[in-house]
Amino acid sequence: MSDFDVKALLYAFDQMGDTYLREEVEEALQHREELTPHLIKIIESVADNPLLYSLEQRNAHVYAATLLSEFGEPAAHLPFIRAFSIPEEQLVDIWGDMTTETLPTLLYRTSDGSLDTIKNLVVHRNVDQFVRCAAMEALSYVVAFQPFHRDEVVRFLQGLFTGNEAERDSYYWGNLAATLCDLHPGESMDILRRAFEEGLIHPTFISQENIDQANAKTLEEAMERLRSWVTSRMPADVHAYISWFTEFHQDELDQPPVRPAKEKKKDDKAKNKGKKKSGKKNKK
Repeated sequence: MSDFDVKALLYAFDQMGDTYLREEVEEALQHREELTPHLIKIIESVADNPLLYSLEQRNAHVYAATLLSEFGEPAAHLPFIRAFSIPEEQLVDIWGDMTTETLPTLLYRTSDGSLDTIKNLVVHRNVDQFVRCAAMEALSYVVAFQPFHRDEVVRFLQGLFTGNEAERDSYYWGNLAATLCDLHPGESMDILRRAFEEGLIHPTFISQENIDQANAKTLEEAMERLRSWVTSRMPADVHAYISWFTEFHQDELDQPPVRPAKEKKKDDKAKNKGKKKSGKKNKK
């Protein structure tokens, strides 16, 4: 692929249109090494000037993010964190539902086995609450495929119920409880009950009954359920996945990835709020 071809491909990705660029994506998949630095630069441009990127109505970031996730590119990890740590208005306009639907996978696949940067995102109060919740979910993805990290992640999440980590009406608390339930709430039950008593966890988000039901399962059952659910969240077909988020609905590409029902309510609530504020693109 020549430099001219790379530029032409990136230009095509950046155009708003009603046709999914299947052939261009297939070409990109065949030229990972040469294309990756250019894709990372796109993500960095979102982080460096999100207002301008939003005003210019650009679209290459959707393709870039999903391709870099497909590549499992570690060099994209910190740029992703920066590109999603932007002001809320630009976050919604640029990324739409990708914050709740795709960011956990982006963080997990590019983390190269490191948890520290994801943890830092979870505790960063100046970052949008849904980005922080996505980072929690990314930690559960790590545990799903690397169970030896479970105790470390559970201890970390347990320490986040001081009441100072977010506004009291934030979805942060319910999502935190739901993530602990994903990992099996056994050793966290006292902490969760106290959080309910203090009014941090709103029962319309996740109820004590939901938590008790999760606790009634064995740890092994919880881990198997988590692995199954996380696997279902991972894009099995990059073409279908990108087309879903760019709102291209060709006959063979009009179905989003199948997701099994879960006891918790965090995804639906996050998605619904995202829809209320979402911009003109990247929506389900």
